[in-house]
Amino acid sequence: MAQSSQIEQQKILRIFKLINLLRSNIGKPVHKLAETLGTDTRTVYRYFKLLEALGFQIEKKHSKFRIIDRVENPTEYNFGTFSEEEINFVASLINKQSKKNLLKDSILQKITLRSDFQQSVNQLFNANLGRFVDLLVDAIKSKNQVILKDYYAPSSDSVMDRLVEPVSFSKNFDSIHAFEVESQMMKVFKIERIGDVQLTSTAFESEDLHQPLEQGLFGFTGKNKFHIHLRMSKRAYQLMMEEYPDAKPFIYSKNRHQYYFEGDIPQLPGIARFILGLPGEIYVIEGDELKEYLLGQIGKMKFWDSVKD
Repeated sequence: MAQSSQIEQQKILRIFKLINLLRSNIGKPVHKLAETLGTDTRTVYRYFKLLEALGFQIEKKHSKFRIIDRVENPTEYNFGTFSEEEINFVASLINKQSKKNLLKDSILQKITLRSDFQQSVNQLFNANLGRFVDLLVDAIKSKNQVILKDYYAPSSDSVMDRLVEPVSFSKNFDSIHAFEVESQMMKVFKIERIGDVQLTSTAFESEDLHQPLEQGLFGFTGKNKFHIHLRMSKRAYQLMMEEYPDAKPFIYSKNRHQYYFEGDIPQLPGIARFILGLPGEIYVIEGDELKEYLLGQIGKMKFWDSVKD
């Protein structure tokens, strides 16, 4: 499983655990919640915003937080809620819809996830992403700038607000192509890395510079062309086919045990992460820039006994 998928699973599990912690009648202080979840208080407050956006009511009393049930006797009444069976039934109907159907996540947003959270944790996470998509659609239609709050950029390992003019979505609606005001460049922003979307009343100022970007291989776009040639194990081949289906036209095999990728890619970080995640299973046949980049990444690795206080 890719590292990014593992990170998102950790986020989802933390949110699920936080909901259970907040359901107690007594409530818990933020520092205790952060300690239990293995994170910091700032992240806990961000999770509070996410839960409130999904319809949960969080109460603060004597510096302790808890979720307020919408009915007085939740064990006896289910007004306004769904049972586990109802949630699964609705989810099965929704999942049959096209990925491009924006109503899909909009409906999930309105479902009150209170009965059995383990079965519904994916809906919980996707509902908030669906809300971001709805807000960005409104901004594109009204041609107004938006602020992508607390956007996480893995390349610089930084979290900061980005003022952008949204242009279009990727084909799976998992990214937004937008013109960043500060850098004066078109960029691709992953929806799942956005902390929140804040609409503004400021109209587009650089619409003449809006140019749709083609999604490059391995999650990155750009005008560069790095030619690479890789030999892969069967496991690496299978994972590449599953995680990066757009790479399929560039993959070929000579026999049952030799698999290759050859093509031009716009940037190196995506394929480098894939290679480093499968040590000893991918050999770089061609691509001097890729080899140099990989060596640089390996050189950044740190081990506990070599880290100085």
